[in-house]
Amino acid sequence: MSAVPAYSYPQPRRQPQRAPRPGVRAIPGGGRKPQEQGVSSQILFFAKVITAALLAFAVVCCVRVALSAATVSTAMQTQELNQQISEAREQGNALEVVQSTLSNPSYVKTAAAEMGMVAPQTTEYIDVGQDVVATDDAGNLLLTQSLERASSLGA
Repeated sequence: MSAVPAYSYPQPRRQPQRAPRPGVRAIPGGGRKPQEQGVSSQILFFAKVITAALLAFAVVCCVRVALSAATVSTAMQTQELNQQISEAREQGNALEVVQSTLSNPSYVKTAAAEMGMVAPQTTEYIDVGQDVVATDDAGNLLLTQSLERASSLGA
């Protein structure tokens, strides 16, 4: 036979013996409160104020730069327009001088004499009579009246 017992029962484990603890008694309330770690509320407020001020300053600077650029652009356009106006006035003055020279009767007579033109000895007129074409008050052509006028001239 074998040396193994037929039944084995679990053996309770033995716990090591602990030394007795001293008694602890809790006193309610008033204990140490954990202190907040981080930034105080005043520093956070000042940081927000400084950030807002810097943003406002940046916006004001951007607006100022935009206005300055617009002013420079407008000044350049004004200068260009003034130059174009001066050139147009100079051309107008030159054209007035040319027109007054060309319309001067003595200049016209001198230019005609240089070309060999002379004034006529006599002047004659041609009477063409009544116009054959008839119109109403609005300026529209009237065919029947025009035909009547043409037939009366031919007869």
